[in-house]
Amino acid sequence: MSCRARRCLWLSISMLVALAISAGSLAASARRWARAMKAGRAAYEQADFATAEKQFKVAFTAATKFELGDPRAVRTLNAIGNLYRAEDKTDAAEAFLSKARAMAEAWLGAESPELATALNNLGGLYTSEQRFAKAEEVLRPALAMREKLLGPEHPEVAATLCNLGEALLNPYRPRYAEAESLLKSSLEIGQKALGPEHPALATTLDDLAALYTAEGRYAEAEPLERKALEIFEHTLRSDHPYVADALQHYAALLRKMHRQAEADTLEARAFTIAAGRSQSKGGDP
Repeated sequence: MSCRARRCLWLSISMLVALAISAGSLAASARRWARAMKAGRAAYEQADFATAEKQFKVAFTAATKFELGDPRAVRTLNAIGNLYRAEDKTDAAEAFLSKARAMAEAWLGAESPELATALNNLGGLYTSEQRFAKAEEVLRPALAMREKLLGPEHPEVAATLCNLGEALLNPYRPRYAEAESLLKSSLEIGQKALGPEHPALATTLDDLAALYTAEGRYAEAEPLERKALEIFEHTLRSDHPYVADALQHYAALLRKMHRQAEADTLEARAFTIAAGRSQSKGGDP
């Protein structure tokens, strides 16, 4: 074999080895990303936000190894943004979710599940910040995308219906009739897709109760608040912030119904949860 032939053979073998190493590295990154995302989601569901953030950051590092346009990078940004939203880190949440939206629009097209998720999460964030017009602006296209991509009976459609219904409870310009219709549709879809005891249903029940409370329909609101609290207590940890929120919402309704002693009991429980979580973070109770 000539020197030139040996050099060509050596280069060919070197390239094959490099490609094999690269493929192996990508496969390892994919496995690391999947493990971290699974662990992060599990921690998020239990309101262990510190662990969730750690795992999502591992996933984010792994995602940087993927090819440009890989939807897993957008999913990771969505997860981190939604985590920060749950922690009330609104500036960070908006930055990550806006980046997820921009990347999804540029890489994945105008109608992708990742874009719909980014819009849905941004809508929830805007509602929590009382930016109701912006919330509606992103939630309506998110709903249309999810209905088209996933079908009208999908639980993610129910989630966006719930978010849009909550946005329409805007106290400055409430649209109670449309909000009630959206929330009832969300509840019906969720019950079929997730069963009667899922935390997502409790969120919708809580929002529907808030609507009835705003309209002065206290007798209709109370069984919904009670059921929402029961579901959260049965499906989540006793110190979960959703349990504390449900206790506070139910207590506020009971005060409007002049049932002060019951309201005091629920508020005391909510305070205990909040104080415990604050101390576990090293903050003031």
